[in-house]
Amino acid sequence: MVMARGSHEARGESTAAKHCERQFNLRARILLPLRNASRSERFPGWRIAMPMPALPTDAIEVADSAPVAPLPDPALIAAQIDREGFAVIDDYVPPGDLQEAQDFVRRAVSGNGGNYLAIAGPERLDGTFLKRWPEDSDFLTLCRGIYQSSMGKPAPQPSFYQILRCLSGERAAANSLNFHYDSYLLTALIPILMPERGQSGDLLIIPNTRKLRASYATNFLDKILLDNPLSQAALRHLYRRGHRSIRHLKLKPGGLYLFNGYRSIHTNEACDPDTIRSTAILHYLDPHADSPLKRLLRRH
Repeated sequence: MVMARGSHEARGESTAAKHCERQFNLRARILLPLRNASRSERFPGWRIAMPMPALPTDAIEVADSAPVAPLPDPALIAAQIDREGFAVIDDYVPPGDLQEAQDFVRRAVSGNGGNYLAIAGPERLDGTFLKRWPEDSDFLTLCRGIYQSSMGKPAPQPSFYQILRCLSGERAAANSLNFHYDSYLLTALIPILMPERGQSGDLLIIPNTRKLRASYATNFLDKILLDNPLSQAALRHLYRRGHRSIRHLKLKPGGLYLFNGYRSIHTNEACDPDTIRSTAILHYLDPHADSPLKRLLRRH
């Protein structure tokens, strides 16, 4: 887990920048927790991964396509997400499965002229673990356990929205630094390929900035307040200043990154046009799936 760098107001800050920040403060209702960042968040390079239970040597599988350890207790992960905003399970994907997915991404991006590519659903992911991921029994148990621990009630039947995002080429910048909320309660992200030079394509997150909304209408209002040019400009201004409330997660291929995308403002940094930043994402459980207003607007 990586915490953001601290920063302070520089002398001589421009009038335009001050105006931008004043406008941003008007949206304190959705960004109120920014004021509560702890002192430890000011220092870069600090990362905590969820501990993996120790196993006796004879219990460890060495095959490239099998996990080497059981997943951590979902209650521990849920507690960390509620407390810190996210949790990380290192080396979640076996090396052989990861290599197959990386080869798939390279072929897909090359076949698309080296440009940005997004593949929704598992149907077109043949030959990779991503095809099987939404039906993996251990992963389903993990998601249900996190939900039950966080919400205090039994989890409903799984409802996933899956997407494989590949940032590359001229459109990489246009698909970066777009701060947003997800429509789903739990976001599970697996980095497939990350840039090895140039811009690193970090995941940026402002954790737990709102509560679960009782209605889709209120949720939609939150998104309008966030997804507009003024709010986006203010957030990008804070990002450029290295504001401590924006946490940087340096993604390691094969890890599993879990956070509440519904409650947390987040986005990704850009990568250089001649590199690839690819992440596989599963969104779990839309609390407003049955909203007539949402169906009317036909929004994810």
